[in-house]
Order: sequence, then C-alpha cells, then structure tokens
Amino acid sequence: MVAFRSMRLPLLLLLLNATFGSAHRWFNWQYEVSCESDTFIAPADEKGVADFLKKEFPKQSHIKVVGNGHGFGNLTTCTNKGSTNKTSHIVSLTNLKKLEINKDMTVTVGAGWEVYDLVNELKEHNLSFNYLGAMRVQNIVGAISTGTHGTGQNITNMATQVVSLRVADARGEIRTIDAHKNAEEMKAFRINLGALGLITEITLKVQPTHFLKKTTKVLNATADYTKLYTELADLYKKHDRMTVWGPHFNWDAKAEDWVIEPTFYASWWEPTNYTGVRNCTLNYCANGCGDCIKDYVCYDETSDAVSCPPQGICSSQFYAEIEHFFPMEHFVDAAVNYTKYQQAQTPKMKGFENEKMIFQFRALGGDDSYMSPANTYNLSSENSGVFAVLEIDWMQKVNHWDTLYNNQQFAYDFQDEFGSVYNARSHWNKMSPNNPKHTLAVFPKLPEFLKIQERQDPNCQFANDFLVNQLGIERCRPALNL
Repeated sequence: MVAFRSMRLPLLLLLLNATFGSAHRWFNWQYEVSCESDTFIAPADEKGVADFLKKEFPKQSHIKVVGNGHGFGNLTTCTNKGSTNKTSHIVSLTNLKKLEINKDMTVTVGAGWEVYDLVNELKEHNLSFNYLGAMRVQNIVGAISTGTHGTGQNITNMATQVVSLRVADARGEIRTIDAHKNAEEMKAFRINLGALGLITEITLKVQPTHFLKKTTKVLNATADYTKLYTELADLYKKHDRMTVWGPHFNWDAKAEDWVIEPTFYASWWEPTNYTGVRNCTLNYCANGCGDCIKDYVCYDETSDAVSCPPQGICSSQFYAEIEHFFPMEHFVDAAVNYTKYQQAQTPKMKGFENEKMIFQFRALGGDDSYMSPANTYNLSSENSGVFAVLEIDWMQKVNHWDTLYNNQQFAYDFQDEFGSVYNARSHWNKMSPNNPKHTLAVFPKLPEFLKIQERQDPNCQFANDFLVNQLGIERCRPALNL
C-alpha cells in the first residue's frame, strides 16, 4: 500500500539521541513499534563493523541492525535496555556507501544505500534493477533481507538478484558468500531476516534501463465474490505483470459495516518500444495515489513505471496490513474466503475509527531462498510455482492508536484461519503471527537455516523476541530471558 511517510525521521531521532543522550529509542515508520537500547552505533566502514563485533562478542551483547523502519511487525526490534544483564546496541550501517558498477551487468553496493537513492544513481548510468517493490523508501539490504517484491508471474522477489554478499558474523569475521561458489548457503543468506549477521555489501544483477507501458483499467465490483475473483483470475491469465487495487470497501459509521465501492482498478505493465515523454511519475495516480479509478495509459523508465518514488506518497495515516502468499492455483477460492472471513469478523471492528479497507492482489514467481514467502520447497508437482499475493489494508479516518492496535491484532487471525488450508505464508514484516509449527510447514528449509544461524550467531546476539518465537529458536530463549 502507498500510505508511507518519510523513513528519514526515525533515523534522525536516533542520530539526535546519539549526540545528546545515553539511551536510544528506535521507532518503525508509524511509531507503534519501538525499543530502547543502551547505545546507537554507526560504524564508519566495514572494518569498523568487524572491530565492533569482535569487541562485543565476549560480552554477548545484544545487537540489532536497523534500516528505515519500513515494516509493521517486530522483525527489527532491539532487545530493550535492562531486560537482560547484557548491553543492547542499535547499529546503523548508513555510512557504508560503496558503489561499483561492474562489467558483468552487476553493481556492488554498501549496506548504507536507500533504494530511492540507489535507483536514481543507477539511472545516471542508464541502468535499473530487474525487479523492484512498489515502494522505494527502504534500505536496500533491509528490503532484500525481508523478501520485498514487485509483481509478475515471471518475476521473483528482489533478493533473487543478489549474486554475492559480504557478511560479518557475531565474532566479527567477514566472509563473502557467492552464488556460484557457495550456492546452497546463498539460499539462506538472500532472505536472512537479520538473523545471520551484519550484511555489509551486496552485489546485484542490473539491466540496461528501458521503457514500460503501464495500462490502468477500471473494473466493476460485485458482492458476488466468486464472480468477482474469477474475472480477476482470467485477467491474470492475460497479463503477466499485473497489480489489482481492489475491491475497495468504505466504512459506514452509522451501520458500522463495510460497504463495497462499485468500481476498483487493475494496472499491468508490458514491454514497449516507446521512447517519448516519460509520464507515469507526472501522474501520481500512476503510483496508487489520488483519484486512481480511471482508465489511462502511461509510459516511463522501468523504475518509475513500476515503483513509487517519495513524491507519489500521498498519505501518512496509520493503517494495519497483512500480506499473504499462496499458490496461484488457490487464487479464486482463497480470495473469496479471505473476503468472506473479513466480512464475518466485522463486529470486532465496531466502535473504532475505520475509514477504508482495500484488497490488493499481485503475482510472484517462486524461488529457492530458504526463508522466502514464495519458496517452492513444499509445492506439489501440480503447482505451477507461481504465487498469488493477497494484501489487505485497514485505514483510519484519524490516527487513532486503539484502532491501529485492534486491527493489527485482528490481522493475525487470518494466518490461523487459512495458513494450513492454502499453504499460505505471511510477509515477514507485515503482522506475521508467531506459529513455529506452521513456519516449519511452509518453510521446510528452516532447520538448515537455523544451523547456519547457530554458526553465525552462537550466543544469540542478533536474535530478538520475534525471531525466537517465529522460528522456534529455543536455544536463544535463555539469552533473551524469554
């Protein structure tokens, strides 16, 4: 969804604390998730990262790397100061700004780059990423490490573009993991959830920049959800790279119920030989903002055609969100039942400051990263390897904490209801509930991932409550006093 404020403010607050205070409070983008560490550390370079880790390893200090706070859950929450007898550190790698453009159509970048800045830098060299998510506000390593993705049945998540990376383990030892020399390990490190060490730099595939044609089409909504989602499934058969923004529901405050809007829209992207005016970013509706329910066509350089730059971010209101991945073969049945379940749970939402609810759908090619929500390890031979991605956003008419917390808690219920039914996996950074049994079922390579996690972090210094409870890292409970 597009309602994001600047990610720079939380980092600014941390920098101010680093200058003026002894304890350091971290916040995510909408300030409902926070933690307090003893210190804030921003190493000057990779050697500084290694030296810091070597010093802290004998102390078994708690260490959590933070980027731009672009998430809803507790994935990047630090261990709170005073919750154990060990020192808690927040680490920012913002100073690591290496950039090398290589002859083999790859770029090597330091962990300090933000996606927005990196995209613009690549444009100067007529290069772009093969795939981008819908937003550009993330730190590049944070986006990759959590499975950020765009849309396309022949497109995979951003992490699959990584061909090598450098990682510092808890001892401060730095290794290069290469997709050719360390192929199996790379499957663990691409989407590493911050559990395997501090990624100091990554090398990614890029491509010559090119134009895409974006078509947006108004669609008619209906409360006959089987008909509605069957029509969307037919659209996905015609268009490889498509996002559906809808159906939309408005909150009727008098009836205390959701009312479906009569229309919504879909957008799809196609290759084109167009070379004229770049105009997708001139119309912020092209990025999901404004009065978007209208037919139109625009053309732009690939990054600006598929991804929303900060100028196109039109709202900073609180909202709760889920994003679930399930095999495309379940699309109609799952979409119908998620929608019906949402409607049946409406009584839980009465008395709160609701305004709008939007369903969004994407498609994503499967991959072999151990912890990717689109991993194909437990799919049957009958599955295509393509995943449907269903997102639900609950937005508020005012920024109201009780409404936010109510809807976020409500978001967890969907995984319990549909996880095993549809082989559904939750986005790691979007209200993913703690259920280690289900995690193991949908991430069959979890045991292998945890073996590497123990090697990289023997004292559980990089772990936090979320990782321990999500992944079932029982050996780390004593270290965190859980």
